[in-house]
Amino acid sequence: MRVAIFAQKKETKDGKKFYTYLATLTKKDGSEDKVEAKFREECGAPDPKKCPIIIEVDKEFANISTKKETYTDEIGEEKTVERRRLWISEWSESEEKFIDKSLDDYE
Repeated sequence: MRVAIFAQKKETKDGKKFYTYLATLTKKDGSEDKVEAKFREECGAPDPKKCPIIIEVDKEFANISTKKETYTDEIGEEKTVERRRLWISEWSESEEKFIDKSLDDYE
């Protein structure tokens, strides 16, 4: 399957910088799930400077985990969200290049 991978730079509370990777997966019914992409150490992660890129992932070398997390928002309300992670243990960069179509509906 082809997956568009986006890199997001973040920083820990003590100032250490790191990247997280995000993707949107399309289900068979056409709906989409936004997921955090996690790359297992043995396969390495994409170069964040090349992102967004499209990668090829055989479903045999990936799986989705789901976790419910509870947090308190800025006004003090407790909320629960379901987070999905796409775990990847083998991938390759696709020959297909990422083309941003987010502004196609605008003049």
